[in-house]
Amino acid sequence: MDGISLIQDLAVVLLAASAAAAICRRIGLSVIVGYLFAGIVIGPYTPPFALVSDVNRIQTLSQVGLVFLMFGIGLGLSLSKLGRMGWPTLLATGLGAFFVFMLTRALGHFVGWNSAQSLFIAAMFMVSSSAVIAKVLDELNLSHDRSGQVALSITVLEDVVAVVMLTLLAARTSGGDANVGSLLTSMSAFVVLLVGVGLLMVPRLLRRLEARADPEILTITVAGVLFLLSIAAVKAGYSLALGAFLLGAIVAEIPQRAPVEKAFAGMRDLFSSVFFVSIGMLIEIKLLLEVWPWILGLGVFVLLARAMATGLALILSGSNAHEARRASLLLGPLGEFSFIIAQLGVSTAVLPKQYYPIAVGVSIFTVLLMPLLNRFADPIVGALERAEPRWLQRTLEAYHGWFTQLQNAPTSASAWALVRPRLIQIGGEVLFITGVMTFSRQILAMVVANSESFGLAPGTLVPVFWGVVAVIVLIPLFAVWRNLSAVAMILAESVGGLAPARDRLLTGFKGIALFAIGFWLHAILPTDQLGIWGWIAISLAAIVFVGIFSNRLIYWHSQWQTSMRDVLAEDPRGPKVAAAEKLREQREKDLAGWDVELRESVVPDGAPYAGQSLAQLAIPPQFGCTVLEVERNGIVITAIRPDLRLYPGDRVLLLGKEEQTAAAENFLQHARAATDQSHEFEGSVLETFVVPEGPHAGRTLAASNIGQRTGARVVGIRRGDREIVAPSGDERLDVGDSILVAGTLQEIKAFHRWLLGQAAA
Repeated sequence: MDGISLIQDLAVVLLAASAAAAICRRIGLSVIVGYLFAGIVIGPYTPPFALVSDVNRIQTLSQVGLVFLMFGIGLGLSLSKLGRMGWPTLLATGLGAFFVFMLTRALGHFVGWNSAQSLFIAAMFMVSSSAVIAKVLDELNLSHDRSGQVALSITVLEDVVAVVMLTLLAARTSGGDANVGSLLTSMSAFVVLLVGVGLLMVPRLLRRLEARADPEILTITVAGVLFLLSIAAVKAGYSLALGAFLLGAIVAEIPQRAPVEKAFAGMRDLFSSVFFVSIGMLIEIKLLLEVWPWILGLGVFVLLARAMATGLALILSGSNAHEARRASLLLGPLGEFSFIIAQLGVSTAVLPKQYYPIAVGVSIFTVLLMPLLNRFADPIVGALERAEPRWLQRTLEAYHGWFTQLQNAPTSASAWALVRPRLIQIGGEVLFITGVMTFSRQILAMVVANSESFGLAPGTLVPVFWGVVAVIVLIPLFAVWRNLSAVAMILAESVGGLAPARDRLLTGFKGIALFAIGFWLHAILPTDQLGIWGWIAISLAAIVFVGIFSNRLIYWHSQWQTSMRDVLAEDPRGPKVAAAEKLREQREKDLAGWDVELRESVVPDGAPYAGQSLAQLAIPPQFGCTVLEVERNGIVITAIRPDLRLYPGDRVLLLGKEEQTAAAENFLQHARAATDQSHEFEGSVLETFVVPEGPHAGRTLAASNIGQRTGARVVGIRRGDREIVAPSGDERLDVGDSILVAGTLQEIKAFHRWLLGQAAA
């Protein structure tokens, strides 16, 4: 009957989660809040009786939910995406986490937390909820605003901070080395090892499975690899979350990402709901009522501390003060990682049990308050700026100008520019080798425990095993030496001088490099496993092997690097989406300096105006904005004519001032829920021209007949301080006017020729 009771418990959990999620969506809250409340209601601590017979089994299933949740987060944050965010965003995220940590430690000093408790609570407060922030950005129409984009980038990177903190905390509480530096080094080695092997093997595996055109096998295989890597992370002394997250980040780099994401979406939603409900089931109502003052106090502290920390971090990383303050107000709500870290702290007795409901309560408090706070963000930021001393404003402006100049400075062709990429390669290869040598111990222990299966005695198996490991690390080790030799040569050449002096410097640098390699290998070699003479024998064999097969080793290493470079360089979103992303960035540059925005609206099903033409809808006369493009069934219509009719599913791209496009979208939507705005249009470009003296100066748009002559459209005119958006045909083109023109590249070129008085081709 155990199986039947498990099914019964799952039915209760899922139905409660479904009902709570539906209610939360109806009132505009995150479904995570609903899952937590559902867990509280059906949990064992809520009278009159528990609706779930065995909480422990649900907790076990919730670990599956954690794996799928971390896998999904990894899919949303690829390695190449991290690179595209740029070092200022990485710097801001790191500084923000550090400032939150320091503020929390200061608070802990006053309230009596010990160092371990302060570390756990700081980790809970370091990470915002990307899901909630994305939803609020969409509701406030800030998705295309610079501050909104900055906030979204920060919250995505904070997921990485959360995974790192969760892994470090799990390693420390499991009885591992208490030295944070040692933990970070070993974890970095594990990550590089797993990512390096994953980038080599996973793309090949998924390509083969995709060629079989069997999505069922693809799904099962990826699920198996997912659980395998999660367990590998646990065996290495880290958390399930790390292995699942890393596989997600690896899969995010390959073209098979879309089918994998689609296949796992249902499972992720299912088990993630079980995970969050199980968190709610552990909350005692009595404790929740007892700690509500702590929830309110810490909730206010989180909102203030995160706003101050992230705002200062963004300013220090180059954002202007207004943009930094606006973005910092968006980064207040805590998310799912806070629950996970609190659960870990309570289960390991680092935190008292009342801190679990405190963590959940603070998270819900910040999630509920954040949308309200951001509706008044502009007055809040304005009040702060008015209260700011003038000397501080000048200092911040000067710093922002200096930082911008630093970012835009041309890259130097100095020795550092040549050395830097090689140092990065050396660092990655050193961590890879360290990971192999460190985590081979666990593999050897399993092999020795099953030595009878191999038909070898343990005394024979150990040297054979380490010999195989030595062969594996030989390729990257040889690459480390080659890169160090190249660095030594660059440094010797950069110093200059006569040839004998350069040769002596080169020899000296190589000697230092050789000593460093020897010291490092001595630190990571498991001499207790094989003995120093055993490793000397393996080293001599390796030297002979390198002497014979050096060219082959160079070839293998280059193939390895090329494979990983190809994976990271290929855009997993596909060429169409990548091109749309570039077009979006170009449009933002084209509109720089214009007080207008682009807004996308989808014609809903059952729209009363479906089938009517743009002339009948009269969007420009009514609202003052322009219909720039219409996308229908994947085809972009850039030739916008008055007789063009709109149908359900059409994506309409509007150009105008914020209030104009908002009014037009409200008209098109007829008070329906906002539609997904993640799709980007392709086709039209925007370009600004200045009207020169010539045959067209002084003529009206109607008389110029620009659309018929060139296909392009004038969508904006700037005349002095006045901006005319969606100008009528009666507007004149005066000499010196700045005009914003929309059209395809060919139409823009034709317009340019027409404007210069040349014959339109």
